[in-house]
Amino acid sequence: MKSNRTNFISISIVGGTGRMGMLLANILKDKVETINIVSRDAGRAQEAAKELNVSWLPLEKAHQSNIVIVSVPIQETVKICKSIGQKMHEQSLLVEFASLKTGITEIIKNSIPNSVEYLSLHPLFGPQVKDITGKRFVAVEPTSGTLTTEFLEMLQEGGALIKKATVEEHDLAMSSIQVLHHFALITFSSALSRFTEANGLSEYLTESLEKTLQNIQNIHENWETIYAIQSLNPNAQKVREILAEVTRQSIDVKNIAKEPLHKTIKILRNPSKK
Repeated sequence: MKSNRTNFISISIVGGTGRMGMLLANILKDKVETINIVSRDAGRAQEAAKELNVSWLPLEKAHQSNIVIVSVPIQETVKICKSIGQKMHEQSLLVEFASLKTGITEIIKNSIPNSVEYLSLHPLFGPQVKDITGKRFVAVEPTSGTLTTEFLEMLQEGGALIKKATVEEHDLAMSSIQVLHHFALITFSSALSRFTEANGLSEYLTESLEKTLQNIQNIHENWETIYAIQSLNPNAQKVREILAEVTRQSIDVKNIAKEPLHKTIKILRNPSKK
């Protein structure tokens, strides 16, 4: 059900033919007047729009909407945001979903008119979810603005949890949550791949490893983004070195301890009081 304040809001989702873009379109289409799928490929945009029962726009017209969401690979985020943001109307809102913020938010902020609101968000979930109930978004240094407030409220009304952070706080946290986690799985895969198929390992697959394998598959399917995060997060090298150091120490079984397991559970299961 649309509220009165969103009756006249139009949203364009650039990268709307991707899995995350289509998820967002499906979630938001009943909350605003118009959802437009935007893509460089007009044919794909039309197909996705038809599938979701929403509208579509060519890339050169995306700036005409009240809210433009950019959901593209990290390497393209700045270029597309600058191109669209510079043409957007006054009191409109530009939103990007990059999973890295250093070297992105400041450039975009300084490249678009002051009359255009800018919101840097990071969805902490993948496009495989059905809705955003209980799902987390990080809002990086959100500025005050009518559309920014309305858009965040729209997400919260859909059940989303919004965490606010600075660029530095976000990227430091993501160095552990993303960089370290992904790198551990990548190195595990590299080690496991040295075993030959003749070992018949698939016949010994446990349920626990099956869950890990699904995460490995997700990394494989999103490799360009995963590699960009490893390459561009300013804290990435440090956390990889820590993992390498701990791994070297743990080769001797006497150095393997239970306590770090408990500490990790405590860190991740107890939300900050901030």
